[in-house]
Amino acid sequence: MDNGSAGVDRLGDAARLRELRETGLLAAGCYPSLDRLVHSAAQQVGAPMALVTLVDADRQVFVSQVGITAPWAVHGTPLSHSFCQYVVTDDAPLVVPDAHTDDRLSNNPAIEDLHAVAYAAFPLHSPDGAVLGAFCVIDTVPRHWTAQELAIVQALATAVETEIALRMANRDLLLATERMHRVLDTANDAFVSADADGMVTAWNAAAAALFGYPPVEALGRPVGDLILPARCRAAHDAGLRRVRDSGVSILSGQRLELAAVDRSGREFPIEMTLQVVQEDGAPVCHAFLHDISGRTAAEQQVADDRTYLHSLLDSLDTGVVACDADGRLVLRNAALRHLYELGEGRHTVTSRPGPDRVYAADGVRPLEPAELPLARAYTGEHVEGQELAILAADGRRRRMVANARPITTADGRRLGAVAALHDVTDQHRAAVLQQTQYAVARVLADAGSAEQAATDAVAAIATALGWARGEFWRTDDAAGTIDRICCWTDPAQPPGAAAGEPSVLPRGTGPAGTVWETGTDLWTPDPADDRHTVIGLPVRSDARVLGVLLFLSTAAQDPDADLLAMLDGVCAHLGRHLERRRAEELALTLAATRRALDRVVSQVNDYVWTFTFPPGGRPTPVYVSPDSSGILGEQLPAGTDIAMALAEYVHTDDRVLLAGLRDSVMSGSAADAEVRLHGLDGVTRWVWIRSVPRREDGILYVDGIATDVTARRELTERRDHALRDQQQQNSRLRELDRLKDELVALVSHELRNPLATIRGYTEMLLDDSELTADHRHLATVIDKHSAHMQGLVDDLLDTARIDAGQLRLEPRPVSLIRLVVDSIDARRPDAAAKGITVTVDMARHLPVHADPIRLRQVLDNLVSNAVKYTPRDGCVTVTGRHDNDGTTTLRISDTGIGIPAAERSNLFDRFFRATNAVSQGIKGTGLGLTISKAIIDAHEGTLTAEPAGPDGGTAFIVTLPSRPPACD
Repeated sequence: MDNGSAGVDRLGDAARLRELRETGLLAAGCYPSLDRLVHSAAQQVGAPMALVTLVDADRQVFVSQVGITAPWAVHGTPLSHSFCQYVVTDDAPLVVPDAHTDDRLSNNPAIEDLHAVAYAAFPLHSPDGAVLGAFCVIDTVPRHWTAQELAIVQALATAVETEIALRMANRDLLLATERMHRVLDTANDAFVSADADGMVTAWNAAAAALFGYPPVEALGRPVGDLILPARCRAAHDAGLRRVRDSGVSILSGQRLELAAVDRSGREFPIEMTLQVVQEDGAPVCHAFLHDISGRTAAEQQVADDRTYLHSLLDSLDTGVVACDADGRLVLRNAALRHLYELGEGRHTVTSRPGPDRVYAADGVRPLEPAELPLARAYTGEHVEGQELAILAADGRRRRMVANARPITTADGRRLGAVAALHDVTDQHRAAVLQQTQYAVARVLADAGSAEQAATDAVAAIATALGWARGEFWRTDDAAGTIDRICCWTDPAQPPGAAAGEPSVLPRGTGPAGTVWETGTDLWTPDPADDRHTVIGLPVRSDARVLGVLLFLSTAAQDPDADLLAMLDGVCAHLGRHLERRRAEELALTLAATRRALDRVVSQVNDYVWTFTFPPGGRPTPVYVSPDSSGILGEQLPAGTDIAMALAEYVHTDDRVLLAGLRDSVMSGSAADAEVRLHGLDGVTRWVWIRSVPRREDGILYVDGIATDVTARRELTERRDHALRDQQQQNSRLRELDRLKDELVALVSHELRNPLATIRGYTEMLLDDSELTADHRHLATVIDKHSAHMQGLVDDLLDTARIDAGQLRLEPRPVSLIRLVVDSIDARRPDAAAKGITVTVDMARHLPVHADPIRLRQVLDNLVSNAVKYTPRDGCVTVTGRHDNDGTTTLRISDTGIGIPAAERSNLFDRFFRATNAVSQGIKGTGLGLTISKAIIDAHEGTLTAEPAGPDGGTAFIVTLPSRPPACD
């Protein structure tokens, strides 16, 4: 592009023209600072004319000038008269000695009109570098401009640029300030500024509207007097003093909520954002304020609604739990908190807060966190009727039905999820009990023999109740034995210790023999595995026990009175069935048995009715059962008013209950009552009456049912009587156990002195040098066996002391190494006799705080057991270390016969002997480990056992405090 086209582009450049207008110099005005520079240029270079020229798109304007006559001096000239346009187009100085001889200027009208002949100009730039015009000097005659003159003009041009830049900056500042004032005046929030003395310096329109003071009244007044309640002004003044003294405000930059008043004295809450800044060395406060009355009221309403919601949820029997959008648990009502307690910490729908306590519907398989109803709903699933079991905080297992939903807004946003858990334990148990009764009734109806009836009844009961094993034992009074005639095992569950048990037991032996002996129900942990439960029930015919039902549950269950009552009824039913089969010599056919059962069932019918109660009229029957003999013994005559009949036949003492039932029903509430009815056959029966009112088309209907519950009442009374008998039996057993302990202590004490005498005389015999070899051998045998007897007596006495809480210790600092070495040395002969290698690996210094005599007793027991139960050529290893927690650990391991896994929990029980030790004929009393553990526990230490390794053996680990406990 040539210079001409580039110049045209620069003159019309939109950015340059915008900056030209932003100078504010195109409008006519007086600019003294520029005038001084122009006059200085004319004087210093001796030129008749000097100009500050700004070049617009179509004209040039003389912002300041000397020597230009009207009208050019006021209005400027078109570009046809402009020399300065070439300074703009070239963005370079223009120095012309004689315009008549210049190619671009020779025809310019300014030569004639303005007498411009000699010309020297420098470009004027904006702060952003755009060329705005020129600073020039003009002579009316040809002239050669010297370098000094040009330097003067250039320096003054730089000064003019500075003045223009300052003016533009000041103008920007004024525009920004004006813009800020317009913004503040149009802002929705009130804006108030105050100086260090609290006097208002700024007050926008929103402040005037909020507080009722126009700016003219607010400016210059104390801000506290205008907007603060009287009770808050002293604190406000104190805060201003602190800001003035320190220059710092702790409230600066914070969002505050406080009370305010308007001109009328109305007090209302406001939210204030405060900034304290330093201006001219003094603090100035700027604040935005807005009325939050609506928000405060809304927040209070939300808080009230939340309180209402929580109170409502806490009043529900149904457990409710909810989570937020992040899966955090945010709501658990009182029913759920009572049912399921969470530990400390924050919990989510996918976290497992503690041990397994939520199970599937089978009550066995623990649910994974993702399977919980709330977790499923959190993923978007709608859960309906999920059945599960919960181990409640009170230790009882509860059956629950859960419904869960995701919480979603109308626009599809997921807020979280909620789940409701309904406790259906009672309904489930009632259904299970009813199903069990029906199942037993069906199998008894279909059984072809007594054995089949017992077998099928056992299977039906165990299947319905989810038990792993069921047995029926038949008594033989003549032989005094009880025989197992059937055993049902659930193939889907582990049967426990069922195999290998004898099928014939003497009376009083085993769970079945015990039930026969006592004639009472049995509900106890399984001796083979205390995680299981054994349930035994006598099957009677009047006072005679015909057999025993025995069941095994693989879950630890607490005694259930309702379940036992149902099973007692089943046993009574089964007993009658067995007795009938025996009485008929097992000659009845299946059809006869079914007819007999049908007759029994047909006699146990409920009586059902529906009445209408028109306003002001008598009740009218809509439906009544055709047979009333189920509750009255005989059929009522046709046309009898059943309502009047019930009122007539009810027992005198129960008429108040029946009247209360009628009043409740008439008021619209369901009601029930158990009353006695004098039957038409002269028999008084307990009858359970239930009535439910409903309205249809404005008419009150009452549906009722009456059931003969006499048998149930009798069973309840019998169960209570059996419970009292059981309690008395337990009391007698505890007394026998106490007498047994006293007998053991007495016998042990009385044996101790004779044994000491025997051992003393034996030692004297062994010291006799004239004793023959045979006699010495006999004396040695006496000494050995009396020492064994004395050890047994000592163990029995220690056991008695432990039970009586009289185990005394005299702890002091002891070196464990010396005690271990002494104990091992005492057993080395026994170990050498069996070829057992004894290895000791102890730390150099192992201090403990213990009773050395009692601790040596423990070490002797453990080392002796390791040698005794290790086969020939085995190994015994003793290691010791000092722990960082202030304890010392001793480990005694062997390669012996080990302890069966199922029996480890009983290892420290009194008189316990492992089955493998008994089967191999290894002698022992079963007291050493019991005493050892009691001694270690008394030292505030621990004694545990574990497998020594994959190849067998046992390791005993003893931990003891290294130093005495600190005194408080």
